[in-house]
Amino acid sequence: AEVGSEARYPPIFEEAPRCSESTLEAVLAAGPEALLTGGPLLLRNATAGWAANAWDDAAIAAAVGETLVEMMAMPTTTHPTLDAAADALVEPARCSVYVADFLKLTGEAAEAVPFEAYLAQLNLLRLPPLLRGVCLSTALPPSSLSIANLWVGGALMKNGLHFDLYDNLLYQLRGTKRALLFPPADAKHLYYGAATIRRHGFDLAAGGVTNETTFDKVRHNVAKLNVFADDVASTHPAVARASPSLCEVRRGDALFLPRGWHHAVISTSRGARRNLAVNLWYAASASGQGQGLSALADMFQQEGCGAGAEGGAGGGGKEEL
Repeated sequence: AEVGSEARYPPIFEEAPRCSESTLEAVLAAGPEALLTGGPLLLRNATAGWAANAWDDAAIAAAVGETLVEMMAMPTTTHPTLDAAADALVEPARCSVYVADFLKLTGEAAEAVPFEAYLAQLNLLRLPPLLRGVCLSTALPPSSLSIANLWVGGALMKNGLHFDLYDNLLYQLRGTKRALLFPPADAKHLYYGAATIRRHGFDLAAGGVTNETTFDKVRHNVAKLNVFADDVASTHPAVARASPSLCEVRRGDALFLPRGWHHAVISTSRGARRNLAVNLWYAASASGQGQGLSALADMFQQEGCGAGAEGGAGGGGKEEL
């Protein structure tokens, strides 16, 4: 499908090769821990049989609408933003909101608000009615599973370049993601260092997100450049020596991202203004000795899962138009 201008990276990155792809069935046929022997891999048909394929705003609100969660609010669709004067990266404000209210605020029928908002990294262990719609694959050792997260966005969100210390399986349930990836060895070209993180304030009476920012922390896993800026190749010329790849993650796909790989993500949604994804973070996967969540496997979906899942076989999702 044609990519809209809002979901495109600068030309230096759009020209990058697309990432390798396979299917979940093929990975499982290759044997236990086959994913760990290579780099990033896009997996088609990865959510077959998931009850979560049917999630929409009404279903989520009915299941967990009265749960209080933390909302991220920001003045633009991009985070973090660069504050050159303060030599800092500015992250979204944090504020508490009920899930149902967030869905109304950002849904298809929502009135315009003077800020952007999304739900990031919601712990699905706190949302058991939703976790029961997620199948636990054996493509990575279940004993290494550390965290299960839900991500809920609107029509557009851009998450800046960073890396994580977990192996990641990201499942796309609604909308699409375009992930820009760099191997760990590219760190020297990507402007990392001790990054001062400042955070927006939030005052609903004053209209939402405030321009005033306060110091939050220092992070070392966030790049100090804006990979979405059209002039990034001239303002940060070392990126020309990096080796990017692009992954187009559509509804029903999963992206395996090994720990340490640098990534930025553009999340979009056509029509329904909703982007939904679940990601599972795995620790110590090479040895399978992590303090995992495998004892909680019965909290995941148990029936109707596709091949290679803890819950059994069957089912399939449909492609979003």
